[in-house]
Amino acid sequence: MHPRDARAQASCSWYLRYVHDGRPSITSMGVATIRALYTELPEPVGVARDPIAGAILPRPLSFAARLASRASSERSAERVHHALGLASLGMTYHVALRTRAIDDALRDALSRGVRQLVVLGAGLDGRAYRMDELAGAAVFEVDHPSTQRDKRARLRGARIEPRAREVRLVSVDFERDELGASLAREGFSADEPSFWIWEGVTVYLTRAAIAGTLSAVGAASAPGSRIALTYVPPREPWLERALLAGGRVLARVIGEPIRGFVTPEEVAALGREAGLFVSSDEGADEWSRRYWSSEYEGIFEWERLVILERR
Repeated sequence: MHPRDARAQASCSWYLRYVHDGRPSITSMGVATIRALYTELPEPVGVARDPIAGAILPRPLSFAARLASRASSERSAERVHHALGLASLGMTYHVALRTRAIDDALRDALSRGVRQLVVLGAGLDGRAYRMDELAGAAVFEVDHPSTQRDKRARLRGARIEPRAREVRLVSVDFERDELGASLAREGFSADEPSFWIWEGVTVYLTRAAIAGTLSAVGAASAPGSRIALTYVPPREPWLERALLAGGRVLARVIGEPIRGFVTPEEVAALGREAGLFVSSDEGADEWSRRYWSSEYEGIFEWERLVILERR
């Protein structure tokens, strides 16, 4: 095995933190709940439709989305929207906008002829089951085998079928398996362009783990391939200390510690080392202007979204 591949394989153990007796992590449940809520809210605030989220959530969590469906008028939807944003310190805004931004980046890739989507740590991601644009594409959901069994049972129970041409479950034990080889065994072609989604994960990782995973992605990507990657930039010192302290609490309660932050320049450098170059790098202000209105400028920026491209 090439040293770079060995580093990539070792770094992929990051995912083990997300397996809790074969169930999705608490944070992935939270994200799916927010997506379900915004699916029920009408436009203009309901920018990210994900009907799959509510269908496969546990009943108590999907109940919250059903309550939101009662906000049928634009005015009542705005009230629910603002209340959620205030209560979550803007996290509900962020998840809705991030989901839409990644969806649009994927649509752009598909319009350019990409026919392979890889979702790293797929969890409860529902894109393969809700996006008609994937009808001509193969989706590779990379996850731990026990988590995949749980998701498959949820989908079967809700009688949900893929919208994608096909969904291939890439079962990976991240302590032992090499990502590129695992994908190849399921029919992924490193000679064809691909689109990768790595959403809401890097804040829990060390720089070495981020570098290793990007190295694996770069090695398996043909020219023209892209990865949508979210990351958390550094904050004011007092806020960074507060977030890290909160991360330590999360680590004790749910086993998902915040590891740290990376600057846009550091993300770009890590990408270049893997042969991936910045195509775009955006955050909450750009998303809110695009999908909502200028009144949301200045909302708290939980993460940024960088699109890296293999050239």
